Amino acid sequence: MKKRILPLCLAVCLLLAACGQTAPPASTAQSAPAGFDTEAGQLEFLSASPDNIGYGAESELGFYYIQDSTDHSNLRFIDGQSGQDVVLCSNPSCTHDSDACPACFYDSPYLAYTGGKLYLLFGTSASGEEPGRVDVMEPDGSGRRTVYTFAANQSFGGSVAGDGKNLYFLLATYEGDFPTMSLARLDLSDGSLTDLCEVDNSTFLMGTACGKLMIKTIGGDSAVNTSPEDFYTQRHTLKAVDPATGEVTPVLEWVQDEYWELVANDSLYLLSAPEDKLHLAVRDLASGSDTDYDLDLETNEDGYAMSLSVHEGVLMFSLFGPGEGGGSGVQRWAFTPETGEVREIKLYDPVRGYPFQVMGTVGDKMVVQVPRYDGSDISSFLQYDYVVCSWGDYLNSQLPE
Repeated sequence: MKKRILPLCLAVCLLLAACGQTAPPASTAQSAPAGFDTEAGQLEFLSASPDNIGYGAESELGFYYIQDSTDHSNLRFIDGQSGQDVVLCSNPSCTHDSDACPACFYDSPYLAYTGGKLYLLFGTSASGEEPGRVDVMEPDGSGRRTVYTFAANQSFGGSVAGDGKNLYFLLATYEGDFPTMSLARLDLSDGSLTDLCEVDNSTFLMGTACGKLMIKTIGGDSAVNTSPEDFYTQRHTLKAVDPATGEVTPVLEWVQDEYWELVANDSLYLLSAPEDKLHLAVRDLASGSDTDYDLDLETNEDGYAMSLSVHEGVLMFSLFGPGEGGGSGVQRWAFTPETGEVREIKLYDPVRGYPFQVMGTVGDKMVVQVPRYDGSDISSFLQYDYVVCSWGDYLNSQLPE
């Protein structure tokens, strides 16, 4: 696997201004405004859980999540003030395991919170007999109704953004064996669905920045890098989409295994490993300025970073290196650019060795998914518990007793 930094191709973009003198190199672009709010409201990336995108939703009141069991799932809520964790159901004596419970599902929905409402996005049912849909409910779980039902040949595709009046997500439409992919906007007031732009089948909604939807395409329509042998040299292209007009503007390009990226806080975070040591480049997407950091961490030839997230100015990521670290080859790290400090988050699954997943936040606290076992092997797994801890405790690898 290549470990050198490759030049990044930068198109003139409203998001970017004249770049700085630091790597990655880029062409000069015109100065641009620092971003804008859409007419509908503040655009946000709503798939906020960094390790488990889609199954958690943060609100000003607390954290919503889906808890799976053997034959059904429940919608749960962690109160931001009391820390109480409850099934979002007010039915007296409800057992929360049948259709009689409004918080019980047999097909787990994705969650999104915007405009003071909780939205549940269902894909096609497991049986394939029921189409996907989008439901809305009040923050306390009441007043649930369907906003939109997908056509039989439509399928919801992953991450979600919103601005209080619209939801934005990838949509697959089947007219034959292969789908046509688009970035769609769902008007929450009248339930109308609009295709903003057509995208490649290997496109992902990565986040929002400066009032734009940020999408990434792998491979694209290139005449090269199309075979499995060329996986590590596939081109990644980051683009910005205007949520009002659907206008698409190229932003950056890189190669599959040269960079691992995160879009957050109107910035693009790019981790790379030149000479097998981690390097971080942070591009401010409003001003176009770059800042570079060398992390004192090594990764082997087959290593890569994953599960990137930013909290309180600290970049968190998991570093995978086969055969290294806790028996699983995965370690969790936190890097503070302001001080240059790198520390390991030593909260690992005692059986499988993987880092505990961070599901989201409740106010200034972290929601951490902790596996529970009644033995010492994987067959003794019981369930996941969602534990709320302070940001400081998480950085110090501590959880409440």
